[in-house]
Amino acid sequence: MMRPILLLLACKACSSFTSVSRVTVNRPLHYVGSQQQHSIPTNNSFNNKQSSTSTTHSHSALKATADQEESLSFDNELSQRLESNNLQQVISYLQSHASSTKSLTSNQLKSIFEAIEVATVQSDENTVNKRSIEDATISSAVEFRALDKVRAEMSQLYQLLREEGKLRVFGAIGRLPPSSLRLPPPSGPIYPTTGSKIIAPKLLETVTSMEMMSLTPQPTNFLLYGGAILASLEAVVSLMYGINFNFLVVTTLLLALADQILVSGAVFETALRIVRPEMTTRITKHEAGHFLCAYLLGCPVEGVVLSTWAALQDGRFAGRAGSAVSAGTSYYDIDLSEQIAGLKPLTRDSIDRYSIIVMGGIAAEAMEYGRADGGAGDEEALVRFLRSLNPRSTNAVSAWTPELIRNQARWGATQAVLLMKEYKPCYDALVDALERGGDLGQCIVAIEEAAEKNGLGWLRHSSGTIFEEGEFGKWVPYSDGDAITELNGSIAEPSAPITSVGTNGVPTLGEDPITEAEEFLKMYKENLTQKLETIDKKLNELDNQTSISDQK
Repeated sequence: MMRPILLLLACKACSSFTSVSRVTVNRPLHYVGSQQQHSIPTNNSFNNKQSSTSTTHSHSALKATADQEESLSFDNELSQRLESNNLQQVISYLQSHASSTKSLTSNQLKSIFEAIEVATVQSDENTVNKRSIEDATISSAVEFRALDKVRAEMSQLYQLLREEGKLRVFGAIGRLPPSSLRLPPPSGPIYPTTGSKIIAPKLLETVTSMEMMSLTPQPTNFLLYGGAILASLEAVVSLMYGINFNFLVVTTLLLALADQILVSGAVFETALRIVRPEMTTRITKHEAGHFLCAYLLGCPVEGVVLSTWAALQDGRFAGRAGSAVSAGTSYYDIDLSEQIAGLKPLTRDSIDRYSIIVMGGIAAEAMEYGRADGGAGDEEALVRFLRSLNPRSTNAVSAWTPELIRNQARWGATQAVLLMKEYKPCYDALVDALERGGDLGQCIVAIEEAAEKNGLGWLRHSSGTIFEEGEFGKWVPYSDGDAITELNGSIAEPSAPITSVGTNGVPTLGEDPITEAEEFLKMYKENLTQKLETIDKKLNELDNQTSISDQK
C-alpha cells in the first residue's frame, strides 16, 4: 500500500522543516552586564539590511510551513476517502480542492486508481466478463457493460483528472480537447484517418504499411498437433505398461473436462505457457493494445488480467469457474451503455470507438509480431455486436451485411494501427508496466509519463485523408502545410453547431445519430453497386470484342 508510506514521508518532511525554521529565527543581540543589559553597537545600514533579510526569510519559512501543512492535510484527507473506496466522496473532495488536484503526485494518482480497481471489483454489477454483457434484447453476449453507478462515478473521476491536466492523453482521440488547452473545437471527431470510411483491403495495406493477412487472426493448429502428440504418448505408455489405451484416452478427456468446469481451463493454460513461453508476452502485448485504444478514446479502463488464474479471482472477469477468461481488459463506455439502454440515440461515434477498441489487440499483435495469432474472439464479438443493432428509422438499411461488417472491422483495425504508431512510446511503457505486474494505477502513470516525456497529447490532426477515388480509394497523408483538420491553422466551418454532450464521461462532439450510420451504409451499398455495374459493363464489352473476333 502506497498511502502509509506517503504519510510517513510527509510527516518526516514536516518535522525536519520545523527544526530548520527554529535555527533561522532572528533575535536582537544583547550583551549581559553585571546588573543591566547593554546592546552591542552596530552599523545602522547593516542592521537594517540584516533585519530586512531576516524578515524575508521568516515570511518564506512561514509560507513554506503553511504549504507543507496544507499538503499534509490534503494527503491525509484524500487517503481517508480513498480507503473508503467511495468514489463519489473522492470526486467531491477533489472538486473542492481544485488547486491541490492540479498538483497530485504520481503516488497519489496510483492510489486513486487503486481505489477505482477495488470499487469496481466490489460492484454489484459484476455479472459478466471483460468486454461482455448480456442484453435483454439480444440472445447472445454483446460486448459492452450495462449502466452501473460505480462505473459512472469512475467515468466522472477520470474526466475530472483529465480536465485538471493530470491525464493528458486520456480521451486524446475522437473527443473534444480538454478545457485546459483552450483550443477551439474541431469540426468533427479527429481519428487517425479522416474522409471516407470505406476501407478496401488494398487501401488498408497502403495506409498501414501492413499486409491484410497480418491483421487476420491465423489458426496455429497447436491444439491439433498437441493432441496428436499426446495420443502418441498414450499409445506408447499403453504398449509399455499394458494399460488399456481407451482407458488412457477417456481419462485424459475427463481430466480436461474437469479442468474446464472447475477452473476454466487454467491448468491446461499453465501447461501451454510452459511449452510456449512466448505466449505470455504475446498475450500481454495483445491486451495492451485493447487497454491503450480504450484509454486514448476516452473510455475508462478499470482493470486487466493476463491469465485464467487471475481472472478467477476477479469478479469483473466473471471470476467463477467455468466462465472466466484467459486474459482480458475491462473498460467502460458510458455513452454506448446509455445508448444501448435507450436513454439516447445510438451514434456512429460509439460504434466506431467500440470497433477500434475491439480490433486494438489484433493490431498490436500484428505490429509486434508481423501477424496476429489471437483475436478471433474479438472479431466474433464485433460481428455479434453489429448484427445486434436494429434499424432505428424507416429508411434504414435492413442489417449490417457481412461485407459491411468486414469493412467496419478493416476501418477499426486501420485506426488502431495508426493510433498505436502515433502513441508508440505510451504503448511500450504500458507493455513494460504490465510485464512487471503493474496494477491499474502503475499502468496509467506509465502511459502518462511516456506521453509527457515524448510531447504527446490530444490529437490535433489526422495522419491523412481517405478519398473515394479510383478502384480502391486514395490515401493522402497529412503534411504540415495541410489545414484540413489542423486546429492551429484555418479550420473549416462545421455544417452544424458543435455542442458538447453532457455525460459523466469525456465530452463528445454532439449527437451523431445512428441515422447517419444508416446513410453511410446506404451510400456504401450504392457505391458497391456502381462498381459492380462498371465491372459488368467492362465484361460485356470484352465479350462483344471476343464475339466479333470469332466471327472474323
